[in-house]
Amino acid sequence: MIGAGTQDEPLDAAKSDEFSNRWKASMGLGRSTPQCEALACPRRRRSWRAWLETPRGTSLDGHWYCGPECFQQALVSAVEPLLSATAPPPATAHRVPLGLLMLSRGYVGPEQLKQALKAQKDSGTGRVGEWLRHIGAATEEQVTQVLGLQWSMPVYPLHQTRHYLECAHLIPLALLEAVEMVPVHYLAASRHLYMAFVDRVNYTALYSVEKMLDCRTEPCLASQSQMQEALQELRTQPRPAELVVDGSGGPAQIAETTWSYVSRLGGEGVRVAGFTGFLWIRILSLGGSNDLLFRIPQIEIPPPTA
Repeated sequence: MIGAGTQDEPLDAAKSDEFSNRWKASMGLGRSTPQCEALACPRRRRSWRAWLETPRGTSLDGHWYCGPECFQQALVSAVEPLLSATAPPPATAHRVPLGLLMLSRGYVGPEQLKQALKAQKDSGTGRVGEWLRHIGAATEEQVTQVLGLQWSMPVYPLHQTRHYLECAHLIPLALLEAVEMVPVHYLAASRHLYMAFVDRVNYTALYSVEKMLDCRTEPCLASQSQMQEALQELRTQPRPAELVVDGSGGPAQIAETTWSYVSRLGGEGVRVAGFTGFLWIRILSLGGSNDLLFRIPQIEIPPPTA
């Protein structure tokens, strides 16, 4: 959806001929003699006269399937390994502790850091940066700057620019809220999409965005208050339709439900990716694209305290 537009122009992905053609090529659409890629496809065993027909098929992640049975079987196989990608990513433990970085830069003193660490230990929740702010030892700006040092990436000033309004429609709002992230800027020439996160980068989300939008992503950080303000503003903006449904029924039910929407929308191509708490399915048709989100039940995992 991000093939249209220039560096500083609003994007209109649904109407982009360039994007549509590139997507169709990547999905294997428009082949003169399509062949179903399901190994158990009964059409493979039919007579040569059957190959003179041009069945209406659907592409899944670049592989073409001749009908609902083959497509759903392929989608079940694709969904099963992706369900693990919907779990929250594990905390990264090899980073230099935030408290030590705050101390080394002179933002806090030893006693303030000890006080914050004790409060964190006693409560059993929260991060060091949150407790440093809570006791008045550091500002949100200072914590965010040091987080940028901890992750070796820039801090994006969401309050100084509104570029995120031009590209936030590329990703369903439910996914942005689930991960607490915002796409902040898109460079058309290099097909780079800059994604802002709070506290830490969700690389599973970045990979899913790259796969679904056929682009390259670059992570950055933003303060929590600015991120919340940006998400709140996005909730008031017109957005492409997105449907959130229950995905607790498992891969077979997900495949059946997806096919029903593919048939209803006249879908020609489908892409699927795992996302924290969701399975993200994008259906491409002549009228544009539609997002179908399956909410996946999660096991509660205590948040990291580092």
